[in-house]
Amino acid sequence: MIRNVALLFAALFWAGHALAAEFTVHGAVKNETAYFVSGDKRFDKIQNRIDIKPEGILSDRWEFRGRVLGWYDAAMDVESTNSTDLVAGIKQHYRTFTQSKEAYLLYGGDDFDFRIGQQQIVWGKTDGIRMLDIINPLDLREFILDDFLDSRIGLWSARLNYYADIEGSEHEFEFVLIPDARVTKLAPAGSRWGFPSITAIALSPEKPNWAAKNTEFGFAWRSNLSGWDLSLNYFYGWKDNANLFRQLSGTTLTIQTRHLRMHTAGGSFANAFGAFVLRGEMAVNLGEGIDTTGVSFATSVVRRTTLNGALAVDYTKSNWTIGVQIFGRHVLNEPQPNPLTTPSSNFATLRVATDYMNEKLKPEILILTDLDEGAILVRPKVSYEFSDQWLGRLGADVLAGTGGSFGRFASNDRIYSEIEWSF
Repeated sequence: MIRNVALLFAALFWAGHALAAEFTVHGAVKNETAYFVSGDKRFDKIQNRIDIKPEGILSDRWEFRGRVLGWYDAAMDVESTNSTDLVAGIKQHYRTFTQSKEAYLLYGGDDFDFRIGQQQIVWGKTDGIRMLDIINPLDLREFILDDFLDSRIGLWSARLNYYADIEGSEHEFEFVLIPDARVTKLAPAGSRWGFPSITAIALSPEKPNWAAKNTEFGFAWRSNLSGWDLSLNYFYGWKDNANLFRQLSGTTLTIQTRHLRMHTAGGSFANAFGAFVLRGEMAVNLGEGIDTTGVSFATSVVRRTTLNGALAVDYTKSNWTIGVQIFGRHVLNEPQPNPLTTPSSNFATLRVATDYMNEKLKPEILILTDLDEGAILVRPKVSYEFSDQWLGRLGADVLAGTGGSFGRFASNDRIYSEIEWSF
């Protein structure tokens, strides 16, 4: 993939030179260092990163935009190899990383935009937990602690945005076609951020690839009506997280992970009322795969309709912002008893942010709570802008609880630092 993108970049630069196009390169060089302060105390990462964003104006209508992210993680050489979470394979997975995040052509028409190539397509109004923002799968090498801009996997796709004035109101219609179906990339089994693996006979996983039959597509409508930013969304694609199919024959358990298609329909809204902003979204997943306790390929996974909703309120006054979000999920006709999943799950988030010294010093804290499992993720951080190009940050990730995703990583509390130079 990287080789293909490199060839595309080279071809575009050659074509741009031939056409006397204007090319610029922006980006950043950054160090991210994190240290585990609970469990086995050691460096989680010492990443030396480069983020390159080339842009080119090819004509008065056509533009090129790209982004390549890469790093070397020195922690994998500083820390000793062991037989638990830092075996050679895990070290190799984390030591180096190079990935094209975006590489697309943009055509700007009078009343439409058209993008074709590798893209990140972001839907929805919520922060921290994805509901409508389901198009691009995630790389979960650091659970959900990485910025979504870095963890989203770019997809080769075509996107058309059409703008129309209907009875005095501006409306936007978006159409998305994705032949490049991909799924969530989990942290390697056995690593500190990996999910537990199961010892059994494992068949090769089934997941979609680049084929016409696996194509994903969707569309969205957006407008502002009487002060309300509104959207309606529909997406037909593959569930990023796999379901676990099981077959028990005598004392032999055969397992296979499979990704299933599903329909997602929903919408979002936002409006400002003085210092308050009310926003939210809802997503209905039709035919979502749900794991059960069945012990045959036919009964271990069932399809159900799931309802997902979120409501958020942001309050901003002077240089303070306080945001509260409530998330809810309900599985209709959930088979019972089923300890693998619950009919309803609820999360809440609290974000408090401010700034000092003419917006140079920016402290912030984000708290995510699993209301059903009693688990919590607390993320305090403070950033300081030394100049327009230099940015420093100190922070921590604290996970606590006995259940759910947060409780699973309760021994992975860490502190971190970041220093970034932008160009």
